[in-house]
Amino acid sequence: MRLLRRLCPVVLAAALAACALAACALGAYSPSGVPAGASRDDVLRAMGPPTATYAMPDGHERLEYTRQPAGRHTFMIDLDASGHMARWENALDEHHFAAIVPGMRAPDVLRLIGPPTFTARYLRPLPGTTWNYRFETIQRCIVFQVDFNDATGQVLESAYPSDPGCPDEYL
Repeated sequence: MRLLRRLCPVVLAAALAACALAACALGAYSPSGVPAGASRDDVLRAMGPPTATYAMPDGHERLEYTRQPAGRHTFMIDLDASGHMARWENALDEHHFAAIVPGMRAPDVLRLIGPPTFTARYLRPLPGTTWNYRFETIQRCIVFQVDFNDATGQVLESAYPSDPGCPDEYL
């Protein structure tokens, strides 16, 4: 019993240290604590490695930090020409969704809002793929959905259907 009493604080301290190290290794959930003008290295230190990086049409670099599939946010951090943070935003919102129009290609959608929460295949009227995004909204059980034509790789349409993963009592 004495040994257990002596070991308990040591084990607890070790467990807390391991949790703290794991949190540092994973990085912050959002970039809200990263100051504007932070260097790319500072952003990586605070946020961890990005889930993707994109070369934007105007030449700047965008770092993606998706919190999908369990989260409802994808943070995009734009770096200026000198490699410093110019701005960040959550890309999973109706403002960004409205920018997705028929004819856009999949890489453009990825640069704008990141990867989907889940995908589905369909055969109506031509074979295609649907990308579904869970996002933070007061309407608890909807997703943003983007339909792609497999033959062209282009967006056909987008919509806000019910989330198939939602419990029936929320529909």
